[in-house]
Order: sequence, then structure tokens, then C-alpha cells
Amino acid sequence: MRGDSVAAEAWTHSPCAWPRRTGRDRLRDFIDRVAPGRLRRIVTRVLAIRPRGFVPNDVLHLSKLSAQLQIEWRSRDVHPWDRDVATDRRAELFREQTLHDTEAAILKFFQVLPEIDAIGIRVLEPHAPNRLLLAGTVARHDVLESRSLPSPGMRLKLMGIRFDTREGHLKPLDASER
Repeated sequence: MRGDSVAAEAWTHSPCAWPRRTGRDRLRDFIDRVAPGRLRRIVTRVLAIRPRGFVPNDVLHLSKLSAQLQIEWRSRDVHPWDRDVATDRRAELFREQTLHDTEAAILKFFQVLPEIDAIGIRVLEPHAPNRLLLAGTVARHDVLESRSLPSPGMRLKLMGIRFDTREGHLKPLDASER
């Protein structure tokens, strides 16, 4: 009896007992390991059309993938603790928070979505009439180039984000700047 279980165990660990993997399975695993990302996997699955009869390896192969994302959000108002401070100081805090939040969101989008090459950004006021405060298209390579600058405002401008600050206040963009 013991001999049978040893033989069965040896058989399950033998390469001959493993399910046969096709070249397509190995290619899909390779792409998933080399280029992780949900969008890339979805596009690869879409390209995996049914091969024509009697033609080996008759599939579409993904060679490049890029995408652009367009995002619009409302900025956060100043922290409730700071609502009682002077109007000028509140405006400065709002500007600092909005610029910081915008930069953080851009960095996170590029980190989480490696397939995205450019992001169209529009940031609106937190309350009605929700006028446009920041706008622009940010390319991935511009984010990397701007990292050495100390000011979030300068980093955003180098990334391609337009905004208007007067006397420390963040002002809505004119219709010509949208």
C-alpha cells in the first residue's frame, strides 16, 4: 500500500503530470509578468481573436499601448478648523491645499495607471458656480522632470497646469485660458 502512495505522489510532482501549456498561455503569462496593468491585460485579451484555421500562431500581438485620461474634480475647501481665520490667510491656505492636492492626485494617477501617458486635468471651485481654477494636460515625462523643484506651484506649471494666482489668492481662469 505504501508503495502505491509513494508512486502516486511522485507522479503528481513529475513534469509529465503537469497540464500541458500552450504557447499562447506562456505568452499571456509573460506579458502579465513583464507589463503589469489591468488595461494592458484587457487590451491583450481583446487582441486574442480566434485564429484562422491551419495557420500556426495566427494571433494579434500587442506592440505598444498608450492612453490618455481626462479628469475633472472639485477642489477641497479649507479645513473646518481654518474657517475662522482672516480672509487673506484662508485664501492662502486654500491655494496651498489645492495645489498640493492636485500634484498628489497627478502623481498617484501615474503611479496606479502605468499605461497612461497623459492626463487632462481640470480642477473646479469647491462650491457653486464651480468655476475652473486649474487646467492643463500633463505628460508622464513632465512629471519626472519637475520633481527637483521645491515649490508645488512651479512643479505644476512645469507639468503643464495653468492657474492664476494674484496676491496669494487662487483666481478662476479666464475663458481664454480654459
